[in-house]
Amino acid sequence: MRRTIVGACAALAALAIGAGPATAAPVPVTALNCDGDTHQCTANLRFGDDNWKASWGASIYHQTLRSAQRAPVPVTALNCDGDTGKCIANLQFGDGYWRASWSAGIYHQAFPSTNRARLAAPVPAHSLNCDGNVGRCSVNLQYGDGNWKAGWSATIYHL
Repeated sequence: MRRTIVGACAALAALAIGAGPATAAPVPVTALNCDGDTHQCTANLRFGDDNWKASWGASIYHQTLRSAQRAPVPVTALNCDGDTGKCIANLQFGDGYWRASWSAGIYHQAFPSTNRARLAAPVPAHSLNCDGNVGRCSVNLQYGDGNWKAGWSATIYHL
C-alpha cells in the first residue's frame, strides 16, 4: 500500500514539474469580445498555442435602453474612468450604442498600491495585457505622464 501511494505521488509530481506554469508574465491581448448572455468579456491572449483566454464579469447594456445584449461581439474601443473606477468597452453591435463595463483599479505605475486615481472623465485605453501568474489584466491609459493604468481581476484559462 505504501509503495502504491509513493508511486502515485511520484507520478503526480512528475506531471506537475513537466507541466510548468499555466501562463507567463503579462502577455498581449489579440482580441477582446463581450457577451450579453453570459455577462462576460473574454480576451484572446498571445501565448503558447494561442488558445489561452482571460475572462471577467461585465455589465452589458445599451447606452440609452439598458437592456441585455446577445452573443460575443468585438470591442471597438476601450476607455477607463478614474472617477467611477470602471472600464467601458464600445461593442460592435446593433446601432453602435452597446457597451460593456466592469470595475477596475486606476493607478499610476510608480505607486500602484498607494495612488488610486480620480481621473477626470473616461480616457482612452490601449495595450491591454493579461497575466496568468497573478490572474489580472491591465491596460495603459492615455492620461497625464503616460504612466497611468487600469487593472482588474480576470480568470485565465486554456480552451
